[in-house]
Amino acid sequence: MAFRFRRSISIAPGLRVNLGKRGVSLSAGVRGASLTFGSRGTYANVGIPGTGLSYRQKVGGGSEQRRIAITQQRLEREYLRLEQERKRQEALSQLTLSLDRDTGELRIEDRFGGPLSRQDLKFVWDQKRSVILEWLQRQTEEINGDVDLLTSIHQDTPAPNSEPEYETIPFAEEPPEQPIQPEAAPRPAVKQLPPLGFFAKLLRSRRLAYERAQQQCHEENEMALVAWRETEKEKDENYQTALQRYVQLKRGWEQRKNDYETDQADKRAKFPELLRTNQEVMNKTLEDAFNSLSWPRETLVSYQITDQGRQVWLDVNLPEIEDLPQKLATVAATGKKLNVKAKSAKQLQQEYAQHVHGIAFRLVGAVFATLPTADTAVISGFSQRLDSAIGKVRDDYLFSVRVTREQFSTVDFDSLDKVDPVEALGKFELRRKLTATGVLRAIDPFEPGRIET
Repeated sequence: MAFRFRRSISIAPGLRVNLGKRGVSLSAGVRGASLTFGSRGTYANVGIPGTGLSYRQKVGGGSEQRRIAITQQRLEREYLRLEQERKRQEALSQLTLSLDRDTGELRIEDRFGGPLSRQDLKFVWDQKRSVILEWLQRQTEEINGDVDLLTSIHQDTPAPNSEPEYETIPFAEEPPEQPIQPEAAPRPAVKQLPPLGFFAKLLRSRRLAYERAQQQCHEENEMALVAWRETEKEKDENYQTALQRYVQLKRGWEQRKNDYETDQADKRAKFPELLRTNQEVMNKTLEDAFNSLSWPRETLVSYQITDQGRQVWLDVNLPEIEDLPQKLATVAATGKKLNVKAKSAKQLQQEYAQHVHGIAFRLVGAVFATLPTADTAVISGFSQRLDSAIGKVRDDYLFSVRVTREQFSTVDFDSLDKVDPVEALGKFELRRKLTATGVLRAIDPFEPGRIET
């Protein structure tokens, strides 16, 4: 226990004013037992009457201290809350989105691969809804695939009244590089000695030494000038030699370029006639045309030009129906999952029929737009199918169509988006067994030598 001496002034029965170095306080109570109220808090006092000795103990704090303590506690709680929220948002900013492509269910996991609480899921959807919806839309496009492109491939068909032009190939050889005239180096600076001082001039030895130094400086200046002139002369001679060589190389390059461009112009002028008379040019031009076509699925074409370019026969190894997108996906009304369903066999067969007929339609257009002599195009498409009788895969022809240029020219090529390739090929001489559900059955194709021309 701590005891100390003190003094006090009584101002009323039971009340005393205490005077101390740190201020004034008020005491209440009887002799030997009282309470003191001051700026530093509330204290209980116990004394021994008649001795001047007392004991005091703090029983409460000042209002300012209580306010500071409460504020400190509140700040600490707020800091902890903000720190927890920061860590939570940091964890939620590194989410993993995954999709069950069979059910369309969306899974949202934290960066550790764990599921989110209901509260965190709500927070994520509130803060990241647009991002998640955009991701779901991309998944929808991946599942649905490029079915629109597959079923509308015929819309890239060229009109038959066009004709290819000779593609001039630019001269590939680079011109010689012209040498750059080097810049002249600056003339060497003339070194000079500082003047001889007044007292040094009075001494003969100093004058002689100064004269020798002047002579040496003059010789060094002359040598530097000679070296500079020789260097500049050598640089100029090298440049002139390089320039003469450049002129010769440039003259040769210009001659080769002129010869090449003359040859290209000659080929360009003769190309229309060669395209109508030269079998090699016909084959090369048609091959280039087919190679320039882009197909969304592997499509292999073999061809033969007959009857002096008037007939073109094509066999097309078609894509398989399994190569088409098999499912259809849409974003659910809730925006939190996908509705995924397998396409019906009928829908798949119809989309496949649209695609393979579109391939044939496009190839017919390519033939007529490439070979002006072609009057007839015969295109047969086949696919690999299992022969259940022997257990082997065989080539089944699914259609074979004979089209004349005159017939094909009746199509409105400005409105190909309104053309149904399945129906369009039906307007020509067509061998095809197509069921109401879109199934293509095997047929016997047209063969060269069996068609009237």
